Amino acid sequence: MEGKDLENQFKNVDKLMGKGKYLDAIKILKEISVDKDTEAEADVLSKLSQAYYGLEGVKTNNAIKYLIDSLNVRKKLNQPEILALEMMNLAYLQDEAGEGEAASSTLKEALEVATALGDQNLTLSMKCAMADMLSENKAKEEESLEMYQSIMNEAEKIGDWENYFEACVARIKIFRDREDIFKANSEAEENLRKAESILDSLKTKKDKESFRDIISYLYDVSIDLAMESEDIPRAMELAKKFKGEE
Repeated sequence: MEGKDLENQFKNVDKLMGKGKYLDAIKILKEISVDKDTEAEADVLSKLSQAYYGLEGVKTNNAIKYLIDSLNVRKKLNQPEILALEMMNLAYLQDEAGEGEAASSTLKEALEVATALGDQNLTLSMKCAMADMLSENKAKEEESLEMYQSIMNEAEKIGDWENYFEACVARIKIFRDREDIFKANSEAEENLRKAESILDSLKTKKDKESFRDIISYLYDVSIDLAMESEDIPRAMELAKKFKGEE
C-alpha cells in the first residue's frame, strides 16, 4: 500500500485514536502492507507505538518496542530530524516506565543528532526534555532550574517562543511546588508582560492565534496561582486577557 491509499488509512487511524478507539486503530495498522525498510514502514510502526500507548500506556512493552522498531528503520533511511524527535518520545516512554538510565541515554543521543543537524529549535526541545527529567529528581531540582533558565536565554535570542515559554512554565511550577509563591508569582508576572508585548507586536490574526496556543500554559499556571491566593479578580482579569477581551 502506498500514496493516497496509505494516507487515507493513516487519517482513519488518527480519527480512531482521537476517539479513543485504539484497538480498532491497531487492527487497521497491522493489516497495512508496506515494503520493509521504507518510510511507510517506519510511519506504521510509529503509529502502532502511539496506539499501544493510548491503549496500555507503558504497562506492557508494546509502545516502546514499536517505537524502537520505527527508530531502527529511520536510522537506515537517514532521517535525522524525525529520528531525533522519535528518540525524544522514546525517552519519555522509558522514563515513564521507570527506565531512567535508558531514558537519559536516549535523550543524550537525540541531543547529539539535533546538534549535528544544526537545528537550534530542535536542540532546545531536547534540552527541555532533559531538564524535565532532571526536575523529577529533588536532588537535581536546582540543576533543572538552571537548565530551564539557560534554555530561556538561548530561545529568546532566536525567537523560539515555544521552548522559551515551556521552560518558563516549568520553572514557575517548580517554585509553586516548593511553596515559594513569591518567586512563582514574580516569574509569572514578568513573563506575562513579555507574552503580552510579543502578542501586541504580531500583525495577523493567524500569528496571534498560534502565539496564544504557545502561551496558553503560562496563562493557565498564572490563573492557578491567582486562584490559590484567592485573588479571584486577578484570575478573571487574566482569563479575559487571554481571550482577548481586554
